[in-house]
Amino acid sequence: MADEDGFLEDDVAAGQDLEVGQKMSFLPAVTFKILKWGVIGLVAIIFIVTVVVVTVRIINRGAQPQALPAMSQEYVGKTPTYSNFDAIPEIRTRTMDENPATVIVKVVLGYDEGNKAVQGELVKRTTQITDWLRNYFSEKGEKDLTPKHDRALKDEIKDHINRVLTTGQVREVYFVDFNVIAF
Repeated sequence: MADEDGFLEDDVAAGQDLEVGQKMSFLPAVTFKILKWGVIGLVAIIFIVTVVVVTVRIINRGAQPQALPAMSQEYVGKTPTYSNFDAIPEIRTRTMDENPATVIVKVVLGYDEGNKAVQGELVKRTTQITDWLRNYFSEKGEKDLTPKHDRALKDEIKDHINRVLTTGQVREVYFVDFNVIAF
């Protein structure tokens, strides 16, 4: 009987760990918790991405696609290349203002490429052109020598020099150096 009592005690002791209605799980409890938090994290990431995508689409709904304007024929053409006459010395003069500013300008003239007649005439008239440029800039005020007036200054210089030339024309005027220094 003693053996039977010992056997019965082992059976009873082994059965005491299980409660009534409790099932044995396939996965340990730790693995189940890790999977549960992984699924919660994945759902949170999907939710956040969805909110961001919807928000960006709502914000961009009113935006119109930006396109570059079409180029007109005026701007599509190639810029011509000119021969440059840079023998005119640097012009240094004072403006006509009450408190005169110093003007330092280096002017280069562009003429048709290969036109030896214009080049020869510009060489002959270098002193005359230099003197006229010095007088031209000394008759201007400091407010007239701003970048806003740059194109008008170049056009006036080109027109005057072309009136003087007899064998051709200057096509472009370049300011290589243009400084107005107020004291």
